[in-house]
Amino acid sequence: MKLWFAALLAALLPALGGCGGGRETAAEMSSAPVTVENISVENYFELGPNIETFSHVPERIVVVGANESETLMDLGVTRGVIAAVPTQDNPTFGIKACNRAAFASFPPMKRSEVNAERLLALQPDLIVAQQEFFSKNRLGSTAYWNGKGVHTMVPLNTTAPGKLNAVETIAREMKFIRDMGAAFRRDATAEKIVADTYARIAFIRSETQDREKPKVMILDLMSSIVASYGRDKIAGDMAAAIGADVPHTTAAVGTENIMEENPDVVFVVVYDEKEEEVQKIRENPAFRHLNFIQNNRLYPIPLKFVYGPQTRTIDAIGYMANRMYPGQFDFATEYDFHVE
Repeated sequence: MKLWFAALLAALLPALGGCGGGRETAAEMSSAPVTVENISVENYFELGPNIETFSHVPERIVVVGANESETLMDLGVTRGVIAAVPTQDNPTFGIKACNRAAFASFPPMKRSEVNAERLLALQPDLIVAQQEFFSKNRLGSTAYWNGKGVHTMVPLNTTAPGKLNAVETIAREMKFIRDMGAAFRRDATAEKIVADTYARIAFIRSETQDREKPKVMILDLMSSIVASYGRDKIAGDMAAAIGADVPHTTAAVGTENIMEENPDVVFVVVYDEKEEEVQKIRENPAFRHLNFIQNNRLYPIPLKFVYGPQTRTIDAIGYMANRMYPGQFDFATEYDFHVE
């Protein structure tokens, strides 16, 4: 019975191709080796470039994270995933509707199971995971896995929220998508994702070129600090790309810093549907007379839209634009790259 079900699932997987959809072209199915430049990570810190050559399309993939899973599915990759960890997935901002069936076919793994011993037992040939998972208590370094013949693909804009050791940009986000496309010989699909993302940015800029730039801050109320995703973080770069005035801030900010900036719009990272983080900012008496409170321009934003958004970059930009320019745009929360 189990063998019959496995065979049926394997037959159905091409039909569950996700929002990227489609079959590989002859060029994309090429078996020629592909070399990409990713990053080397140790103890949640980017050390520098990591050159990796894929002699063949990965066949045993462990993917950690909702955005990482969506990137695979948006590229049309559903075969070969042996474990998927749905971090950053929540009821309000979950896996896109067009990807849910494909995601449900991935063998699930709990976040607590992400450790070197567990993954060694799975014998993957590729691990796709954010920087935080390459630490002593999790997976060790990328070099450790590469030394065992296991490829690692780390989203480039997933540096620690409280650090500014690397400038995060949309360009880096698009590079990661292109490199993932190259590794899976899905170059044409990757290029469409990149083109659609840049097209949305260009459209928003053209429609708002005569409007005054709103000053925007993106805040993350962490346990020990208030992280600011300023101009050198991916969230800040996305907001700036669609016309925001995003200040260059330190990685961690205090009440005085926020008061000094007096932003017109504030996005606060939320982790569940309760959105308690928004209430904490709204109820802070120090912010009572600031522009964003006076004009009711305080908005929740999910972590997946501001931290290594990957193929959800287009959704994050649309989400920001809807709120930065109220009444002018009405972008859907989820973009399906397979729909023309």
